[in-house]
Amino acid sequence: MSRPQNIAHRGGAGLWPENTMYAFRQAMALGVDGFELDIHITRDGEIAVYHDEALKPDITRDATGEWVMRKDLLLKDMTFAELQAFDIGRLKPGTKYAGEHPQQRAHDGERIPHLRDVIRLVKGTPLKLWIELKSNFTQEGRTAPPDVFAEKTIALLKAEDALDNAVVIGFDWRPLIAAKRLAPGVPIWCTTLPQSWFGKSAPPAEHWPPPAPELAQLRRWDSSEAPWTGGFDKARHGGLQGAVRAAGAAGWFPYHPDLTPETAAIARQHDLKVAAWTVNNVQDMKRLSDLGASAICTDYPDRLNAIFPT
Repeated sequence: MSRPQNIAHRGGAGLWPENTMYAFRQAMALGVDGFELDIHITRDGEIAVYHDEALKPDITRDATGEWVMRKDLLLKDMTFAELQAFDIGRLKPGTKYAGEHPQQRAHDGERIPHLRDVIRLVKGTPLKLWIELKSNFTQEGRTAPPDVFAEKTIALLKAEDALDNAVVIGFDWRPLIAAKRLAPGVPIWCTTLPQSWFGKSAPPAEHWPPPAPELAQLRRWDSSEAPWTGGFDKARHGGLQGAVRAAGAAGWFPYHPDLTPETAAIARQHDLKVAAWTVNNVQDMKRLSDLGASAICTDYPDRLNAIFPT
């Protein structure tokens, strides 16, 4: 069983408030190999580290300490300075999200970071930032355009001399392809949705499928020209892994149940590295390690460290 890179998902969202500087510092102290983090482009062209495209009521309080109730406050419509009014250091009690993260330790006063701050945190270290470009490929007006994600991200990485610390990832491959054009040396990894969504039968509930009409549309797209592939559809390239390779990716980053001995072998036939998201069960970590996964992205980096002590 080989040791994969320990990548703290959103900084280790099972343990600390997601996508916060506190989480990233705690993960560093734990001895991870890197962080996965999510970015959005604000109205004034800054790069905010935050998962959702709109402020998330389950984790966000305003300047008065009240929980944000609206679900339509898009980050692309706000300036980075405006975002600094919000506290993201605690889970809202009683929410489903809080119930899914019972071990998360609050740290009040955490603000939405700028990507620059995270880059500078790891500068001079071997840690990798797995930067997810969160462009929306089904409702494009809700986020900045794919090319803007690529241009802003690569410009900042170059300005900070941090290309060596970066892996650029995303479910929308278009900004990844654009990033690769701007910086040929930066590794891109194509993230993929649960492949059960695209089968003939209903996906299992634990794969969190979207509502039926949305799922049907995704399946139609996947069978022909999917908007997220940037023209590298699997029908044209002999399957999913062939499409990932044709897009210029160094690796395939699937939902962890999709990484099997068969799919891992196909990926390697296409000269692709493999990793998986989001792996929180110890047995799954061991299984993926046995498959030779280069990295495991987890909410609980302490669990992976217990298997492979640093």
